[in-house]
Amino acid sequence: MRRNDENVPRAEVPAGRPAPGVDRPIVHTLIVGGTEETRLLLRGLIRLHHHRVTGEVGSAESLASVEEADPPRVLILVADGEGELWPHELGVARARQAGLLPLLIVPETTPDLLARARRLGVRAILNRPFAIRDLVSAVEAVARGEELLAGGPGSGRADLGPR
Repeated sequence: MRRNDENVPRAEVPAGRPAPGVDRPIVHTLIVGGTEETRLLLRGLIRLHHHRVTGEVGSAESLASVEEADPPRVLILVADGEGELWPHELGVARARQAGLLPLLIVPETTPDLLARARRLGVRAILNRPFAIRDLVSAVEAVARGEELLAGGPGSGRADLGPR
């Protein structure tokens, strides 16, 4: 018979997972854009790291407006495809749900994209493919109000993409 989890010594906690009882605030996230498979994968990764996905939609046009009393959320905006639709999606998402802190996922970061993202208030950019730890670190940093764009306050890195 398996012992209750609370009786399992900390040394038996699976590697890579925080020990039970570790104080880590839960980050509320919202996923916009990308394919259904991409959103499913992101949702699973966010939940695996004990954060909450409050919604996921293919387009910001599908978002419902919420009251300002809700906690601020990290907006994970997936920009994969032809064209530059992400600035429009970002604007619509912010108009419908104020207080969103955007994290942009792109196939490639260019100097123009970085400058535009900074002007539009994007807090972090991840290049695809990226390591799971980079996604989780970026989500948590953005939730704390940090900016992870090169040249921005508090950061010396352009992104948290592949290493």
